[in-house]
Amino acid sequence: MMCGTPGAHRYSLATRPEHRLVGRHWEGSFAAAAAGALHPLIEDIKALSARHERFWRSPIVGLSWNDREDGFRYFAGFALEGEDCPEGCSALYLPEMELADVWHGPGDGDVIENYRAMLEWMGDSQLRHDTLHFHQREEYSPDVDLSAPPSLRLMLPVRR
Repeated sequence: MMCGTPGAHRYSLATRPEHRLVGRHWEGSFAAAAAGALHPLIEDIKALSARHERFWRSPIVGLSWNDREDGFRYFAGFALEGEDCPEGCSALYLPEMELADVWHGPGDGDVIENYRAMLEWMGDSQLRHDTLHFHQREEYSPDVDLSAPPSLRLMLPVRR
C-alpha cells in the first residue's frame, strides 16, 4: 500500500517499484513552504489526479531536493502509466528503490523532527541516506486535506 496505515508510527523499510510520476515543479524558501506555498501546487495535482481516476488512485507524491542555499526544489505528482503527460506537467522516471519510511499522523508533532529521528534510526541501522535521485519523498492520500494537521508518509531513500 503506497500510503500505508495510519498509526504505524515506527520506522521500517519499504520498496517502491520503478514508476513514472507526472506533476509540476516548485522551488522556494523553507519559510515560504512553511507558510503554505506548496498547498496550491498539491491541490492542483490532487485535482489533476482525480481527472485521471482509475480503479486505484495513486497517492500524491512530493519529492524534495535540498540543494539550494536559500531553500529547496520540490516536485508534486502522481503515478500515471500508459497515458500522455498532461498539459503543463513534466514526467519523472524513478527506478526501483528502498526507502526508510514512517507514517506521520496528526498528533505526531513536527514533520522535520520526525525526519531527524528517522535519520538517527537509519544511522543506528547501518543505513545511509541515498540522495542520488532526491532527498525526501512524501506520500499523501489522494484526497488529502491540507487544512488539517499533517497526515502523510515520510520517506528517505537508503543505501545499505
